[in-house]
Amino acid sequence: MNASPETTDPLERKAADWVMRHRQGQLSARELEAFQRWQEADPRHAAAAGRADRAWRATAALKRRPGYVKPQRPPRSLWTRGTATSAVGALALGCWMLLAPPFWLQALKSDYHTGFGEVRHITLADGSQVELGSHSILNIAYDDQTRLVNLSQGEAVFTPSPINDQERRPFTVRAPGADITARGTRYLVGIGQEREGWVGVLQHKVEVNLTPAQRDDVAGAALLEQGNSLRFSPKAGLVPLTTHPDELASWQEGRLVFQREALGDAVARINRYRPGLIVVKGDTLRAVPISAVMRLDNLDDAVKRLAQQAHGRILDLPGLTLIY
Repeated sequence: MNASPETTDPLERKAADWVMRHRQGQLSARELEAFQRWQEADPRHAAAAGRADRAWRATAALKRRPGYVKPQRPPRSLWTRGTATSAVGALALGCWMLLAPPFWLQALKSDYHTGFGEVRHITLADGSQVELGSHSILNIAYDDQTRLVNLSQGEAVFTPSPINDQERRPFTVRAPGADITARGTRYLVGIGQEREGWVGVLQHKVEVNLTPAQRDDVAGAALLEQGNSLRFSPKAGLVPLTTHPDELASWQEGRLVFQREALGDAVARINRYRPGLIVVKGDTLRAVPISAVMRLDNLDDAVKRLAQQAHGRILDLPGLTLIY
C-alpha cells in the first residue's frame, strides 16, 4: 500500500531538511540566518529542529559504540507501519552520517564545490571554462607539463582553452577510475558510484583512459567522437551509451533526461539535485529501465512518477524517500 500524504508531518520534514543541510555544511551565511529566523518564528519550529538534531547526533553516537551491529529486520508479522517508519527513519539518519561528512570534508579542502541544485560557472587561470553541476567537487592541479583538474564528485561541462603556441599543455580531467583528455573544445564528465562515471563529447573529441587501481580492474582506452558518450567502470571497462551528450548535460537547462536508464542509476543522479536521500530497495527494482524528462524544480513529483513507471511503491519520511 502506498504511503498516504499524512505519513510525513510537513513540519518535521522541513526541520529535518534544515538540519541535514546544516550538518552537511551546505547552508550559506544568508541561509543560516533564514534557518535561525525560521526557528524563532514559532516554538514548534525550534522544537522540531531540536528533535531532528538530537536524532542525527544519536545516530552518530550509536555508530561509534564498540560492538555496534546493524539491526536485523523483524519477522514480517511484526513489521508494522510504525516499526517500518522508525527503522527507515533510522536508516535515513544513518545514511546522512555516512554520506554527508565525506562531501563536507572534501568541500572544505576543495578549490571549487557546489551545493544541492547549484550550478557554478568557473573561469580557470588559462581561460578554460567549467560549468560545475550540483553537489560537485573540483580541484585544480596545473603544473608545467599538464593542465590537470580533479573531479572527485558530481559532474561538469569543460571547455578548455585550446593548445597553441602560448599554451602547449594538454587539458585532462581526472575522475575516479579514468583520465579524460581533451582533443577538442567541449565535453561532459560525470561521476557515479564505485569509480564509475560517464563522458559525453559536445564538440570535437576526447581521449578516455581507464586508470586501474586494483588487481581485477580492467584497462582500456578510447577516442570518443562528437555526439557520442560512454560509461567507464573498473569492472565493465568502456561501454558505449545510447544517451546523447546533450541529454547528459541537460541539467544546464534545468532538467534531467533519462533514456532507458536503470532506475538505480537514475536515482543516483537525482540524489545530487535535492536534499535528503532516495533509496531503491532490491537489485531487481534498481535494474528496471526507465525513461523520463524531469524538471529540477519539481523533482519530488518526478520521483513519484518514476516509481510508478517502475511498478514500485514509495514511502516518504523526513530526509528519506524509499522506493520498494
